[in-house]
Amino acid sequence: MNLDIGELTNSLSNYSSSTNQAVTSVANAVRPIGFILVGLFFLFEMMSWHQMMKSRGDSLTTKMWVEISMKYLIAFLLVWQAALICDALVELVNIIIKVIAKVAPQQQNEYKYAQGAIKGWLNKSLFTLIGWCVEFVANIVLSIVIFLRYLDLYILKSIAPLLVAFFMMDSLRSITINFLKYVAASAFIGGILIVTSIVYSSLVTNDLIQVAGGDADGLGTAFASIAKGVIYIFVMIGSGRKARQLLGV
Repeated sequence: MNLDIGELTNSLSNYSSSTNQAVTSVANAVRPIGFILVGLFFLFEMMSWHQMMKSRGDSLTTKMWVEISMKYLIAFLLVWQAALICDALVELVNIIIKVIAKVAPQQQNEYKYAQGAIKGWLNKSLFTLIGWCVEFVANIVLSIVIFLRYLDLYILKSIAPLLVAFFMMDSLRSITINFLKYVAASAFIGGILIVTSIVYSSLVTNDLIQVAGGDADGLGTAFASIAKGVIYIFVMIGSGRKARQLLGV
């Protein structure tokens, strides 16, 4: 199991250019709907202000028209560049991941089954098979976690123009905020993977191996190494949930 820093910090266009093009096309297709939503929200707000001013015996002033119109002009621009906002947010998180990765020794990003000097060909064969299976599953799980991370980011980017438009409606603003937090959390899974690898390797794994190292027949080392892989698998699976909990999603 090896964390590839380059893979974790790929932009959406570099990870899969064809997928990114398809997602961009979807975002472009739904963008007009986002514009319509912003227009409707603008109409609703103007009607609300008109009713309020009318109840006071006043009317909308030119200054109010300009202020509200400028606010919604910015909203149109945000919807127009919603997909780019997602890309920028991912790039920002990637910078953070690269900073974290600089303090991660390469050997701490790997899981290798350590068998030790096991006596008896049967025991040795059995533990070798189990250890290989754990190492294989660990590699597959890590690949799946990274794949699902990018899958979430592509899906979020495709519907970004719709969800960004909701920011202009007070009662729906939380949808846009949660959307942006979800994008950040999905991107930050890469950072959680690296930090988890560093902390887990330094705090738990080496201690387990060292404690078991005194076992004369090597069974303790083999058990500890298998336990290391199994626990690490569960930790990797929980990285996505941890990233979302940290950002309150």
